[in-house]
Amino acid sequence: MPLLHVRSKKRFKIERFLKNPIQLTIISFAIVIFCGTVLLIFPFASASGQWTSPAVTLFTSTSATCVTGLVLVDTGSYWSTAGQAIILLMIQIGGLSLATVVGAVYTFSNRMHSWQQIEFTQESTSSRGIVELNRLLRWTITFTLGAESIGAAILIWRFWPYYGSGAVWRGIFQSVSAFCNAGFDLHGTAGNGGYVSLIHFNNEPIILLVTGALIVTGGLGFMVWLNIFTRKKDGLAFHSNLVLKFTSILLIVGTIGFLFLEFNNTSSSNSMGNLSWYEKPLAALFQSITTRTAGFNSIDQFSLSDSSKFLAVILMFIGAAPASTGGGIKVTTMAAVVSGVISDIRRKPSLIMSGHYIRKSTNRRANTIFALAMLIVMSSTIAISVIENDVLSSGPISFLDIWFEVGSAFGTVGLTSIGTSNLHQTSQFILIVCMFLGRVSPVAFALSLSKPREETQVVYPEATILL
Repeated sequence: MPLLHVRSKKRFKIERFLKNPIQLTIISFAIVIFCGTVLLIFPFASASGQWTSPAVTLFTSTSATCVTGLVLVDTGSYWSTAGQAIILLMIQIGGLSLATVVGAVYTFSNRMHSWQQIEFTQESTSSRGIVELNRLLRWTITFTLGAESIGAAILIWRFWPYYGSGAVWRGIFQSVSAFCNAGFDLHGTAGNGGYVSLIHFNNEPIILLVTGALIVTGGLGFMVWLNIFTRKKDGLAFHSNLVLKFTSILLIVGTIGFLFLEFNNTSSSNSMGNLSWYEKPLAALFQSITTRTAGFNSIDQFSLSDSSKFLAVILMFIGAAPASTGGGIKVTTMAAVVSGVISDIRRKPSLIMSGHYIRKSTNRRANTIFALAMLIVMSSTIAISVIENDVLSSGPISFLDIWFEVGSAFGTVGLTSIGTSNLHQTSQFILIVCMFLGRVSPVAFALSLSKPREETQVVYPEATILL
């Protein structure tokens, strides 16, 4: 009898765990990462036909599924077409989330959703109580395929003079990668060397603008685009206005900042200072866009000034919008934190944002996300700096470079100023954890580990502390 009791208790815990939509979301990302890790190990996935180290495939799979873009091997030259297709599939699933993909299959096949599936998908799309689930899923898939198809067609056209028929695969790959804010590219196969990204396309404004447009489109969030295309006479929802407003501010501030800081930087042949005067504004704009969780780059990240790296870290930390393909703490979270500080300074009894009252629970959640994200980024930066102490002492990289790397991983950006493959394997594992937490949200991960709240009426004594 005691043994049966233990088994039934364990079964109850497992069933309760699987019914939690937050935990299911996290598990779904882990499953995709595991499958990608295993598949990329086999010889058919590499261009050389050799087996690949599990450490490399785990990092690559995590980076692709978490739509980051940090890599240990060059995507275009190391992986075969089959390996690249596996990476692209992980990028697409990671950008939309497995819950959205599965939910869309149910929707388009006219099958009934279970309540568990509905909660699972709503948690992944941040759509709880906002719009009908089927409508959102149909819109998400249709909009994604439409945006990626248009982007791919234009990129194929512009890549054709460089790659011939090879432009087709590169255009499709880059369009999906850009829309999903992943930052993976295949440009290391045309004699340009590895890890080149878009450095050789500063004289191709259409390529940079289309790639940037795809990044911003995916980063605004599906709820915002649905609101834009279905808005009525009363205009956009407050959330959509807030996302568009703060995204525009960040893009403008980032563009002006990078243009000012890098305009005369000639420390590298691929620095902004060596571009023509009319190429520099576009390079600054693209740098501002890509630091918002994309990972492509048209200028050398190794030679950026310390001021530019610091600005990039801030933009990477903030990231894109909720329910989007991007990462970071999200622009709405940052807006809530900043507005909370301003409201407190002005001694207002509650959080007021753009003339609207924001619930205390929302303000508290924003502060929690901000605090946990800062804790993860700073503790990871310190841990890696300890591991890489010998390299730091010798001078090739600085503490800011490590901070830049961690911020890039947590913000699921994919930019690097030191070369991720140059780091110790333990440091790379820390980056894997940062990428995973950055994609699933540190708060969601913490909630998945916490016990369900018991509804008990407890009255606590009031206490006063000095701040």
